[in-house]
Amino acid sequence: MLIDTIIRAPLYSRSTGYLADGACAVAEGIIVAVGAAAHIVPLASATTRMVRYADDQLLLPGFVDSHQHFLSYVRSRESRLSLWQVVSFAQLRDTLQLAADRGDGTHWVIGVGYDQGRLHEQRHPTLAELDTMLPDIPAVIIRACSHIALVNSAALARAGVTATTADPVGGRIGRDADGALTGILEESAMQLVMRHATPAPVDWQGGIVRAAREYHARGITAIGEAAIGHIQGVTDLTLMQTAQAEGRLPLRVHYMGYGAVAEAWLRGEALVPTTAWQRAAYIKYFIDGTLGGGSAWVSQGYRDEVHNTGFPLYEDTALYDAIASAHQRGYDVAIHAIGDRAVDQALRMYAQVLTAYPRATHRHRLEHVESTRPELWPLFGAYGIIAGVQPVFMWFEESDISRLPDPLLPYAHPWASIVRHGGRIALGSDNPVVPDFAPVLGIAAATTRQNYHGQTFGAHEALAWQVAVDAYTADAAYALHAEQEYGDLRIGLNADFVVLDGGHPALPWHTRAVQATWVAGVCVYEP
Repeated sequence: MLIDTIIRAPLYSRSTGYLADGACAVAEGIIVAVGAAAHIVPLASATTRMVRYADDQLLLPGFVDSHQHFLSYVRSRESRLSLWQVVSFAQLRDTLQLAADRGDGTHWVIGVGYDQGRLHEQRHPTLAELDTMLPDIPAVIIRACSHIALVNSAALARAGVTATTADPVGGRIGRDADGALTGILEESAMQLVMRHATPAPVDWQGGIVRAAREYHARGITAIGEAAIGHIQGVTDLTLMQTAQAEGRLPLRVHYMGYGAVAEAWLRGEALVPTTAWQRAAYIKYFIDGTLGGGSAWVSQGYRDEVHNTGFPLYEDTALYDAIASAHQRGYDVAIHAIGDRAVDQALRMYAQVLTAYPRATHRHRLEHVESTRPELWPLFGAYGIIAGVQPVFMWFEESDISRLPDPLLPYAHPWASIVRHGGRIALGSDNPVVPDFAPVLGIAAATTRQNYHGQTFGAHEALAWQVAVDAYTADAAYALHAEQEYGDLRIGLNADFVVLDGGHPALPWHTRAVQATWVAGVCVYEP
C-alpha cells in the first residue's frame, strides 16, 4: 500500500485522545494509519507527501454540523436582504428603503436575520411603524429563527389577509386586543403571505458552490440537511443531488426529509442511494415554534408575555401516528421540539412507539431541546433518543432562553444533564438562523455557557472540551448514521480533517481560526 500523504500535527479525536505530536497517514482518501508521529512518519515512501503543521495548531476530524439548512443558507445569501446588523427601528427603516431603492419594483423586499432582542427598542415595530418604513412595496421581515415574520400592509393586501382571516392550522395571525392585525405571522401563517411573494431569483447551482466554500472555511466537512423539501419540495433534493453528481457540493450530506420529500420517501419514491457523499434515513417533523418568536410550547408563560405559552403543532395521536409510520418503514425520526411541553410530548410519543414497535438500531432524534424539566432528562438515555442541540444559539443569545420565566430558566439548554443521565448529544448550528455558524463558536458556548457579550447562562450545564469536540465530530456522525465513515481519526474512515490555531484544546475556543480543511485526503481550504 502506497501512502499518499502524512499529516503531522498535534491532534485530537475520540479514538486517539490528545497527542502533542501525532500524525495521520492517508491513502486514496482514507485514513490508513494514525497515532504518534514517531510511529507514523517512518511509513512514508519516496512519493509520500509530508505535511507538517505547527506545534500551536490542532488537527481534528472534520466538523460534522448535524443540524443545519444548507439550501436556506444559499437562498439567504443569494436573494434575501440581511438584517443581522440591524439594532434599531431607524436602521431597519434605512435598510429596507435602501433595498427598495436598489430594486426594480417587481420583487418584494424579503429580509432575514431580524431579531427584536438586538433592537434598542426591545420590541417588534407595530404595523403602522412598519408601514412608515416601507409604505408601498410589499415587505416580509423574517425573524432569525425563521418561524415568525413581520409584514407590512402592502404585503397583507397583496395576499388578501384581513382581520377576518382565520388562523391556519399550525399557525397564528397576530392581532391586537381589538382584533386588528399587528403584521406578525407565526409558523404556518407565514405562508398566507409568502405564497404570494415575488422574491428575487436564486442562482441555485452557483450559490451551492459559494456556500460550500463557507462551510469549508469553518472546518465543516459533513452536514445534516435538516428539512430537505421545505423550500421547493422534491426540487430541493434534485438541486443538491445534481450539485453533488457534478462535483459542486464537496460536503458529505445526510438528508432529513420534510413535507413533500418525506411523503415521497414514505411511498417508496425519490429515494436517495447511500454513497460516501450522501445518505437519507430521517423523516423530519416540527411540533412547536421558537422561544424568540414566542411560539415554542412551554408550560409557563413567557417572561415578557405572561399569558402566552406558545402552542403545539400536533395533537398526541397525530404525532404518534406520524412517528410510528416512519419508524415501521425503517426510517428514523427527527422532531423539532423547543419548549418543555413539546419536549415532553415528543419523548412520550417516542416511548409509546418504541414500546409498541421495538427497534434496537433506531437513532431517533429530538432537535433543539431548549426548555426542559429535570424529569425529562433520563428519558433520552432510557429510550436512546439523540438530542440534536445547537450551543451556538447561546453564543448569540439575545432574546431566546432569556424569555423563559424564572422557574424554567435553570433547565434551559440542559446539555450536561442529558449526558450525565446517559443520553447522547450531537451538535450543530441550525444555520442560517445565527449570524455565524462556525463550530468553534458552538464549542466555545458549550464549554463556557457564555454569549458573545460575556454573559453566563447556567454554568452547571457546561461541557468538558472533550465532550463538546466529540459531539461536533464522532457523536454528530453517529447521529447521521455515519460513524463508520467519518467523525473520528480511525483507520478505515474518510480522511476529512480540520486544522485550527489556538493550541491545546483545553484553551479558549472562540478566538480559534481554521487554518486548513481536508476532504477525502485533499486540502480544500486554506485562508
